[in-house]
Amino acid sequence: MARFSVVEYGSPANLLPAIAASMGRGTAEAARHLSDAGARVARQVGLKKSPIEVSGPLVSSSKVAGLLHLGRSCELEIAPKFLGEHAGGAGWHEDFFFLAMLSKHGHVLASDRIRADTAADSDLDSLLARAITDMYWEHHHRPIRSYKRTIEHDFFLDGDVDPFDLRVPGPAGYPQEVIRYTRANRHNAIISAAAGVARRHARTPAVSGELTRVRAHLGVQPRLVRGHLLQQAVPGRSRHWQALMDLSVDVVNGFGMGFNEGEARAPGFVMGTWQLWQDLITVGLRLGFGDGHVVAEQPLSLGERRYTDGKMGRLNVRPDTSVVLNGRKFHVDAKYKGRLDSGRLNASESDIYEAIAFSMASKGLPVILAYPRLASAPLTPVGTVEVLEQVGVKGCGPIVAASIEVRGISRRGALKCFAQQVRLGIADLSGILH
Repeated sequence: MARFSVVEYGSPANLLPAIAASMGRGTAEAARHLSDAGARVARQVGLKKSPIEVSGPLVSSSKVAGLLHLGRSCELEIAPKFLGEHAGGAGWHEDFFFLAMLSKHGHVLASDRIRADTAADSDLDSLLARAITDMYWEHHHRPIRSYKRTIEHDFFLDGDVDPFDLRVPGPAGYPQEVIRYTRANRHNAIISAAAGVARRHARTPAVSGELTRVRAHLGVQPRLVRGHLLQQAVPGRSRHWQALMDLSVDVVNGFGMGFNEGEARAPGFVMGTWQLWQDLITVGLRLGFGDGHVVAEQPLSLGERRYTDGKMGRLNVRPDTSVVLNGRKFHVDAKYKGRLDSGRLNASESDIYEAIAFSMASKGLPVILAYPRLASAPLTPVGTVEVLEQVGVKGCGPIVAASIEVRGISRRGALKCFAQQVRLGIADLSGILH
């Protein structure tokens, strides 16, 4: 399996001839294959145009990151711009897969019960194990059951029996077809398998024991067929299990418990990077300040709309988060792609205009624009907040553009450190914000 690499928003790489050779096709056919793959990714993450561009022999990418399976013989990996080629250590894969799982299931991992019990173990493996056990016991009194047709043997008739067998029963009784409303089904099998995967990655005996209890309570489950699992929709009467089901499918597929190349290759895994960054900032703020002090995407009224039919409507804006610190409120908006000026990252004009709208709609509250620290910048402790620039506009509150270090977030305890550093860094901005 050949693997080719590009960096999101990076310089185009001369990859097409090598990709074509690996696929055993001509360059024109390989270019069409890449275009088709880009179209699939665009549909998957909701983009208007393909994030993969081919110009002659050059291949480049934007707005997505991950591993893309191009066929049986080759893959294309797209490193996010804030990890890129300068991630150091084991590379960017571990950090990206950590963030991808945190982004998809951040609402689970940022809950009060998870945060309160993970002062020492805030790595993703421990958080996922805790999420699986807590979510299971929260709903275990209303288990997922389904009807299942089975053949059982008993001398008491409880099902359909062949008339011939009534004359000559076996040593165990009459074979009879019975319909049972049972917990032994595919959904519970996936949850049990996820608990088994999490147990193999458990770092403490206590966490391992909790996962063993979950599997024991589920009992014997049917064996899952090897291969990539598709997302499972639980029956409507058990819809409260859907979040755990989605989490379990991803854990079994290998996207949750750390990066593993052998597991990650088969299906491919690509995510929109701006959404990933926004979710990370939201989760980090909730972990750092507490859920009660962070409100996500609260609509603010900026003005009014007047339609051609004479009706009136509200003109709303929505900052990503609003935070309260020491009785003072401000907005934090996650921004992914700023403006590069002589190698230095600054806020783009469009981001500043949006921040002005947020401040005006909230009667002059301060706004922080949070960008990922560039992969080309010197490495700093994870979560470090660095001020990029300050913007003052008449009639609205102060606007601060800041970068946040994210490299190394997949290391043990790094998520807790990220949340603490973000809180401390924002607290240090209090003199600028007020």
